[in-house]
Amino acid sequence: MNSIFDGKLRVLDISMGWAGPLVGQMFAEMGADVIKVEDTHHFDWWRGSLSMAPPEMQPIERAAVFNTANRGKRGVTLDLASARGIEILKRMIEVSDVLVENFSPGVMDRLGLGYQSVSAINPRLIMISMPSFGSDGPECNARGYGNTVEAMAGVTGLTGYHDGTGQRYTLSNALGDPVGGLHGVFALMVAIRERERTGRGQLIELAQVESLIPFVTDAMLDFQFTGKVAAARGNRHREHAPHGIYRCAEEDNWIALACETNDQWRSLAHALGIDDQRFATASERKADEDALDTELSRALAPLNAEDCVARLRDAGVLAAPVNPASAVMADPQIQSREYFVAIDRAVVGTHLYPGAVARIPETPLRADNPAPLLGEHNRQVFAETLGMTDDEVAELERIGVIGSSPRQYRVTS
Repeated sequence: MNSIFDGKLRVLDISMGWAGPLVGQMFAEMGADVIKVEDTHHFDWWRGSLSMAPPEMQPIERAAVFNTANRGKRGVTLDLASARGIEILKRMIEVSDVLVENFSPGVMDRLGLGYQSVSAINPRLIMISMPSFGSDGPECNARGYGNTVEAMAGVTGLTGYHDGTGQRYTLSNALGDPVGGLHGVFALMVAIRERERTGRGQLIELAQVESLIPFVTDAMLDFQFTGKVAAARGNRHREHAPHGIYRCAEEDNWIALACETNDQWRSLAHALGIDDQRFATASERKADEDALDTELSRALAPLNAEDCVARLRDAGVLAAPVNPASAVMADPQIQSREYFVAIDRAVVGTHLYPGAVARIPETPLRADNPAPLLGEHNRQVFAETLGMTDDEVAELERIGVIGSSPRQYRVTS
């Protein structure tokens, strides 16, 4: 069965971490030929550190995050600190459709790979740059990380406990990365469609912080109308009650539930045996939310979470278990849809990975190919795309322009 691109679109992925590599992963799922370009010294930092294990254990091939975000790609290495490495990358740019990078602003220009340079090589090339904060402005040169992007976008400013302690916490370790990656895929699909019309590529800039700001639109609009900064609500909702996370019988057994209407509250109260007229209306429940949560916790305390969720769902109440990773993988709903795919990868063996989310019957997405080992496809890619002979590839490896093991290992061996 055909895929969306059938290998007719070539993507050069020189990005690292999550945001950029996610773009490449999703294009690989759509059938594009995605080539992951790394350096044997400055390899993708999501591979982890050589210090995690002795060399014989190949520690950089064991990082679950890298092995997930780079599935379906072919992997090559190039020393981009050398003129020969840059020359070869430019030759690959000449025969590619898309270039993905997420370095700090200025890095690509210093490498001689700014958009003006690469578009002169290949006018049809679409290049996407994904800096944390953008390529201009007073903070463009600040280095970004998952929790710093969340903080600058205003997400962290809305997270905190409702008890007035003022304590903030990070919502995730890198929410901006997958959000930015998804925006990047959308932007590239638009640019590919535009190239069909004009025949020319273009530069896309996607600041990760800007892709995350819409998550706090509600608070921003509220401030514009009222002049008030939204207070931290913890797990609570600005309008509905109850709304939150509640413990059931066991120590680590929690459920999430919410009531949006009085009918839903009456169904919940009946299912849990709560008969308290203080909470009859939405306004009364919201006005005395601490007492409401106390009563709910009392009613839930003797109940098993699984039975409780089943009882509430049968009553038409919005409820779900708070699942650890093990429970997600064992969830009968997820299993019945065969969402997780088993992938066999060298070094780490066979494990379950998240599958493709969208189901497209006529051109299905493919998420069951492993991530590449460092430099795994050097000979294959350089022969196919650049017509190099085995002797030429061997010479590149001899002089250190390419390789299939970290440079530190070669230096110390």
